[in-house]
Amino acid sequence: MTEVLAHPPALPLLRFARGALARLRRAVDGVLILLLTAMIVIVLAQVVARYGFNRSIAGADEAATFAQIWMVLLGAGYAMRQRLHVSIELVVERLPVLAARLLLIPVAGLCLWFLWVVFQGGLLLMQVGAWQTSPGLQVPMDIPYAMIPAGAAYFALEAALAFGAAILGLEKVTTGGGVRVD
Repeated sequence: MTEVLAHPPALPLLRFARGALARLRRAVDGVLILLLTAMIVIVLAQVVARYGFNRSIAGADEAATFAQIWMVLLGAGYAMRQRLHVSIELVVERLPVLAARLLLIPVAGLCLWFLWVVFQGGLLLMQVGAWQTSPGLQVPMDIPYAMIPAGAAYFALEAALAFGAAILGLEKVTTGGGVRVD
């Protein structure tokens, strides 16, 4: 009598990929927390300096703005991971499961193509930004612009994983609508 394994042993490459993905996600979570913390501290310090000491902190507004932009662009991938993006599932919900999965293939392709265009545009913007400095912080603008391709790449990774799991039947095709509370 042969015993059927519930989970076959993972290939070393698959185990490495899963570990790398887990480390990347932890790093993204940590960076998002740091960006939010920095934004709160910077804005709070600026408010105290302006209203408490009648002074302004040079570059504080710009630093908070850069932190917010980085947080939004990186947070888009986080939202994709958590399935928090708005989606219209009216058609997909009414299709048989196989047809819904097949419909996700061109949808995923269009989403990934759009993120590729954003990635390429971000690289071009970084090239232009390398010649400019920000007015408040005097940092090269390619540093703040770097989040555009980085955010697009992370979003594309999470989108490919989410769409791939739904297309392959590893996850439900639809989220069931409404707001997740789990």
